[in-house]
Amino acid sequence: MTGLHTGHTPVRNNGRNRYLYDSDVTVAELLKKAGYFTGGFGKWGLGDMGTPGVAIKQGFDEWFGCYHQVHAHFYYPYWLWKNDTKVLLPENEGGKRGRYSHDLIQQHALDFIRRHHDKPFFCYVPYTIPHVELTVPEDSEKEYRGQFPQKTIKDPRPGYISSDDAYATYAGMVSRLDRSVGEVMALLKELKLDENTIVFFSSDNGAQGNQWQPLSEFFDGTGGLRGSKGNWYEGGIRDPLIVRWPGKIKAGAVSDHICAFWDVLPTLAELAGAAAPNGIDGISFMPTLLGKGAQKKHDFLYWEIPAAQGLTQAVRMGDWKAVKPRPASAFELYNLKADPKETANVAAEHPEVIRRITDCVRVARVDEREYPEEEHRPGIGDYVR
Repeated sequence: MTGLHTGHTPVRNNGRNRYLYDSDVTVAELLKKAGYFTGGFGKWGLGDMGTPGVAIKQGFDEWFGCYHQVHAHFYYPYWLWKNDTKVLLPENEGGKRGRYSHDLIQQHALDFIRRHHDKPFFCYVPYTIPHVELTVPEDSEKEYRGQFPQKTIKDPRPGYISSDDAYATYAGMVSRLDRSVGEVMALLKELKLDENTIVFFSSDNGAQGNQWQPLSEFFDGTGGLRGSKGNWYEGGIRDPLIVRWPGKIKAGAVSDHICAFWDVLPTLAELAGAAAPNGIDGISFMPTLLGKGAQKKHDFLYWEIPAAQGLTQAVRMGDWKAVKPRPASAFELYNLKADPKETANVAAEHPEVIRRITDCVRVARVDEREYPEEEHRPGIGDYVR
């Protein structure tokens, strides 16, 4: 959203009182100023109601979905947000499963495109599916039932829906996501916008671990890479990016250009003819997309997650990748060209590379902003009853 990596962005971890400020400039604000109508549909973790980080205060003309990541955990909540108003879902009260939130969010996204098809629009659709909970309506699960070994996966948190046929449930969730993306593409074609709209599709992290680890292993969710969501090994942060723009981007083209989410803001700004803010970390990858001009590359990429115990961090510098997996640990070092699965820590053999990595870390971050103590940590009772 901001063109900043996690050493600079104000939101570096989950939490109710972590949010964007009025001074932060989002890609939605840039595109809105450039004449685009902006809509967001799905999960937002950059500011709950009552903070300046809420989506409709950060450049979005419309928002429908969740303003807190815990709210987005539940597919049968009893309400969702439309801008700053709660939309009640009485079909889900009392533990009923009458309205699958993903489907309602999808309806609003499609309606936004229909209503604004005759003017420039930016439609941001951060789907939650197939994130927790492990549940999907019957029409998506039934096609996989009996195709896989039966597996029970229980979420240890009270009130979260689990599955006694987890592989079929998960496959159904992925297929429902595929169907939703297909509906967007079909609508663009119906409205004769498919050749004049650039579509980006990616994931915010690698396959989920913890109680979902059997799913990742069964479906080869990381392609054999080490790690999973929540850590800095390649299985946790390396994701494909698919971009479609007929007549502009060569069909079937593949690039090994290394980019990160903070590159999205300057890329979309350049595509829209808008000026990106000064001092951001992102670099436009439009030259790579269009195959025109010289593509500037990052000197290094930096990630961090702050916690009460300290920081976990990672640095990518060319083929070198350094990972600090725990706050008290030293940096591990891997050569991704020779060892893409990060099996051999070669930090001891390359002290000069570790010194360069350490120099990068010194300039890569500013201290996280001070936030007030959380008065309330939301749980299932806030969203499901």
